[in-house]
Amino acid sequence: MGVIDYKVRPRIKRKPTLAVETEKTVKALVVTLGILIFVLAVSFMAILSQNNQKGYSLEQVKLKNESLKNENADLSTKITEATTFHSLETADKTKDMSQTDAKTFVTEEDNAVKN
Repeated sequence: MGVIDYKVRPRIKRKPTLAVETEKTVKALVVTLGILIFVLAVSFMAILSQNNQKGYSLEQVKLKNESLKNENADLSTKITEATTFHSLETADKTKDMSQTDAKTFVTEEDNAVKN
């Protein structure tokens, strides 16, 4: 017997059926959509939380601003009162004034009926 040369046959690849391919594609889509929904939900919650924090900080700053405005108004009033009374007491014109003896605001002539 002689040497037999064997011819190597190429292996036949079996293609997956259409049902198997669609099942794999559907699973991949479901996983992809699940991950996408999860990432969007987490990012939405983070943005919502940041907006709430900014709103709270804004309200705190508004309240502080109002209290500072009230304090400023009170201090301005105190300064005005202090400078006004002090300037009136120390004014030379008020010290040099002489008091009147009789204080008559309406005279008898003013009350008389004229013909």
